[in-house]
Order: sequence, then C-alpha cells, then structure tokens
Amino acid sequence: MPCRILAAVVCALLTAACSGVKDEPLPLSRENIEKYAAAVSSSSRGLAPGSGSVMERVDALYRAPLEKQLGYSFDRTLRHYFVHRAGIAADPESRAFDELIVPGAQAVLVNADEAARAGMISMRTRDLLSLLAKFRCDHAQLLSSGEWERMSAFLGLVAECLNLDGGACTAGTLADLALRQGIVEPEEPGSGAGGDPAPVRDALYRKFNLARWDGTGLFVGPDAEEIEASSLLDDPERRFTVNERVVYFADQYTRMVREEQARAPGRRAPAERRAAAQDRS
Repeated sequence: MPCRILAAVVCALLTAACSGVKDEPLPLSRENIEKYAAAVSSSSRGLAPGSGSVMERVDALYRAPLEKQLGYSFDRTLRHYFVHRAGIAADPESRAFDELIVPGAQAVLVNADEAARAGMISMRTRDLLSLLAKFRCDHAQLLSSGEWERMSAFLGLVAECLNLDGGACTAGTLADLALRQGIVEPEEPGSGAGGDPAPVRDALYRKFNLARWDGTGLFVGPDAEEIEASSLLDDPERRFTVNERVVYFADQYTRMVREEQARAPGRRAPAERRAAAQDRS
C-alpha cells in the first residue's frame, strides 16, 4: 500500500511537471487577474451557448485558461478562493477575481463529486467543498472571515444558558446571564434583570453580529423550527436551542480552513496583507 501511494504521488508530480502547471494557486495580483480575465473572455467566445455539460463548460471556461495559458493549478486556485473568500471579496485589488471566478466556483461547489471524478479537483478540495455545501454555501464568507470565532463565544454563553434552563434557553435568561457575567453592559440605568431587557438584547446583537447569521439554521425552537439569529432575542420567553448539526459542519470547515492556511505559510490572505500594510504605516 505505501508503495502504491508513493507511486501515485510521484506520477501526479511528474504529470504536473510535464504539463507545465505549477502546483500552486494563481497569485492574485492585478496583472495576473487581468491576464486570467482576458483568457476566460477569449475562451468564452469560442464556446457555443449551451454546449457541453456543466463541468465541460467549467473546464473550457475556467480550468483550461488558467492551467494552459497562465500555468497555475485550477484545483489549488479554487481551494485558495474558498478558504480566503471573505478577504478576496473585500480587497480592492482582488475583488475582480471574486467576480470573475464566482460562476465557475459555484458550479464546482454544487457538483464537487462530479468535478473530482473528472479530475478537475483533488479529493482534498472535494472534501472541503462537500462540507461547505452542507453548511449552506452562501455563508462561506462568514466561516472564512473569522466570524465563527465570534459566534463560538456566543454559543458558549448559550451553552451555559441551556444548562440553567434544563436543555432549552430563553432570551430573557440569556440576557440576564450576559449581564451578570459582564459580557455586555446595560445602556441605561435600570435595564437588564428586573428592568427593560431591550438594551442588553441590543448590545448582544451588536457584540456578536448575530444578524449576519440569518439563514444558517443555527438556532431552532422547541418544534425544530428555524429561528433567525437577527430575531433570536426579541421575545424574552421564547425557548430555543442550538442546531448541533450546523455547529459540527461549521467547526469541521473552520478546521479545514486553518489546515489549508497552514500549508502555505508564505502566502497571506488579502485581509492579512492590509493589516500588515497598516502596521507599517
């Protein structure tokens, strides 16, 4: 078995070397993005509307131009995009790449198994995308931007509330708990426990950026109905709990993102580049 694995690795490396494709993502400089955009545009002009399967069109429009004309791995570029999607979309220099790659990236995300069978992406990328799709792909930016760490802190507070309330938490109990622990401060005298809970509730919404988590299915009511995070605390008496399935997928995806980032210590996401530039200034 080890010999077969080694042989497969050597074969893959030789194939990449012979094809002239670097086993690394496209560096997202303005020049490279403009070259890739031109290559994609050129390929699109030679492709008849509606011709080929979805993966055949992705291959012709996005993979071939990147690998054959620019010499960078489509698989690694796609994985880099999903790992750093938030920073890429927010950075003025790389935003054009986000707009360019979205149709192809979403097509591969939805058809990850087919793309892997066709040899367009590696199993590592397929696993990443399969997990992301289960979480709900529209929230990829939340998981790749550090927002999960903020939400994890809120979930820790909810876990304490669940223990106090016997398996289900109420918004009122959660607000009282946050106030007692000093996690938030009331905005006016008399608010919080025994007073108007609205200031504490509003402070929790802001501190943990809860509105950004609408549509994730993260919180559910007693009958398993989904509760939007932006209205989670509106009714002090409403009982809710956490959707552990969503938490599991988010934790797993975040772990994979960190592993991917650690594999390329010399490459920094756009957000990190901006922070470094600000430090120098």
